[in-house]
Amino acid sequence: MNGENEILGACSGAQIVPPAPALIAGHTGSVSTRACFASQHTGFHGHFPGNAVLPGFLHIELVLDILRYYFKEVELVAVRSAKYILPILPDQIVEVNISIAVGALITARLQVADAVVSVLDLTVSGMAEDPAQKS
Repeated sequence: MNGENEILGACSGAQIVPPAPALIAGHTGSVSTRACFASQHTGFHGHFPGNAVLPGFLHIELVLDILRYYFKEVELVAVRSAKYILPILPDQIVEVNISIAVGALITARLQVADAVVSVLDLTVSGMAEDPAQKS
């Protein structure tokens, strides 16, 4: 990665600023990072014409992609709850805060400019590997 400001400033497609691996050592704890979906991201096409909104499934996929940065085999098992409070619009910087509990229970809170946009409670599999062994 070339640096957080460059990634966030470019906002070309879905850009994730990965957190430091030490934050999730031991498979519990929390991860905080940022992402941005540019207006040309395919997720905005057709959802909705003239009023682009990031589809809810991409909120979930974003959380999974962040986890896959450390655990290559992460797969969604269940969405225990998903609350979509405000839309994510093109080019907005999204703060992603993920809490990881023992047993692969994930709680994620996505925010834009200090406003909560979604809260996700997920169950995942594939977090058995050691994040320090990620290639």
